[in-house]
Amino acid sequence: MLKLEVNVYLPVLLYVVVLIISIISEVLIRKFISNKFEKTVVDVTLLVLFSLILFFLGWNLSESLTNWNYRELFKDTAVLISSLYMVRAVHILSQRKVIKYIPYLTFLIAYVLSLIYIFSPNLSDFYLTLILKLRKLFVSLGVIIIFLEFCSAVKSEKNRRILRISGLFTLITIFTMWIFNYLTFSSQTIVGVAIVLILTSLLILVYSKLIPKLSEFLQNKISDRDVEVVESNLKLLSFVIYIILFIKSLSNFSNLYKVINKLYLIYIIKTDLIKISLGNILNVLILGLILFSLLNVGKKLIKLTFPKERREVEGGSAEALIFNLGVLFNLIILLSALGITWKVLLPIAGTLGVGIGFGLQTIMNNYISGFILLFSKKLKVGDIIELPSISVSTLGREVPSVFGKVSDIGILSTIVRTNDGVEISIPNSSFINSPIVNFSFRDPYVRMKIPVGVSYSSDPLKVKEILSSVIEEIPHVVKFLPKSVRFEELGDSAIVFTAIFWIDVRKHIRVRDVVSEFYYRAWYKLKESGIEIPFSQRDVWFRNPLKVEVENLKEEEN
Repeated sequence: MLKLEVNVYLPVLLYVVVLIISIISEVLIRKFISNKFEKTVVDVTLLVLFSLILFFLGWNLSESLTNWNYRELFKDTAVLISSLYMVRAVHILSQRKVIKYIPYLTFLIAYVLSLIYIFSPNLSDFYLTLILKLRKLFVSLGVIIIFLEFCSAVKSEKNRRILRISGLFTLITIFTMWIFNYLTFSSQTIVGVAIVLILTSLLILVYSKLIPKLSEFLQNKISDRDVEVVESNLKLLSFVIYIILFIKSLSNFSNLYKVINKLYLIYIIKTDLIKISLGNILNVLILGLILFSLLNVGKKLIKLTFPKERREVEGGSAEALIFNLGVLFNLIILLSALGITWKVLLPIAGTLGVGIGFGLQTIMNNYISGFILLFSKKLKVGDIIELPSISVSTLGREVPSVFGKVSDIGILSTIVRTNDGVEISIPNSSFINSPIVNFSFRDPYVRMKIPVGVSYSSDPLKVKEILSSVIEEIPHVVKFLPKSVRFEELGDSAIVFTAIFWIDVRKHIRVRDVVSEFYYRAWYKLKESGIEIPFSQRDVWFRNPLKVEVENLKEEEN
């Protein structure tokens, strides 16, 4: 039985005092915070801070002990207490209680195994090795369980699923290498874990406070759909940055960086011109997520630079231009990061030039046509257009053309949303090669001409007065532009008038509804005034005399 050294009392006493102070400080600080969110952030920060203080204090105090057994015991105790603080921080972040006590149990078992290893030096090498491996196994199980609980703190279901699958695979690989001594962790690893917990609390802050506040700020400035795009891409960007810092934090405080560096030595393609390793592919995936998230956020926020009344039209065109240029720019960066440069592509293009030329001719035609449309401003997002020779018969009556609004000008095609809610993808080159009817190229005002026929017995001035009053009553009419009623023609069975007025086609894209509204009002107004709306009549003249026989109904009955 080992005797307790005199110089053990002072380090132990000092450590216990600091532990008690940390507990009291945590309780006192929490008492002054009522907000649930702020309490969560403060709790996690305090627990991580006290965990690091207790760990470094215990580790440094252990160096003052001369006896190896007590020194190792002190170190293991400091690591255990620090780990328990970390587990509490994770519990607060996830707020789940199903597996709350399992990590405590696994760490305590690992601690007991450590005591057996320290105070049973007479065991054979086989049993000592087995105890060490079992201790690592229980530590690994505890960390994996904490990680699963830790994933639940991530609010986005998509990000949570990605983190859980990729993280589990990574942790199992790392801990397997650690158990079989291919990977080692130093005492500094716990610092990396502490940084990860702080980063997680910051991620939750960004998800629950900062991004919603930005969405609220943008709510009345851009469309709801644009706000959703900004919000989802900012969450993705924050998550990717978090993952990068997560890996950096752990690898900088362990020799995990050696494993990561080995990924760059596993080549998928290795030639004199092209060298693509597994590490390069992972880098490109992460870089791609960052670049395209920034592009999707930037193309929506660019609308804020335009006045509110022109934001959807001019801002939409600027959005399309930035997106098309951004895709090209991002692809160049990603290809360079992957190791594929113009120096590599030119020989390949020279060898396969004819085949690639024919294969990509249509694609490049549409891609360049998109830039021509955007720079020439002959077509803008928000324009009301009519396209010939396209028929949409699924929803009812077949029509010879499509009338709708340009909702997006993409890399290869333009999306037109019809009045029926159908979105049609049209190649960009079609707008260059075919005529387009653009109702809102310079301004959104278009003139309506609606024919009305009345009987020959009607007073033309009275009809003009009635139709003019109908035009004035229709809310769709642009008041500051000229309106008139034209006596058009003397028809076969009616005298025909034309009601002429202007509408804002961007506000009233359903033009047929405006016509319908006019006819409803005109019908009742003309009826009230006793003016007849005749139907078509024909007088039939026969060249030869006709003999008409009238049968006797009584004879027919008999």
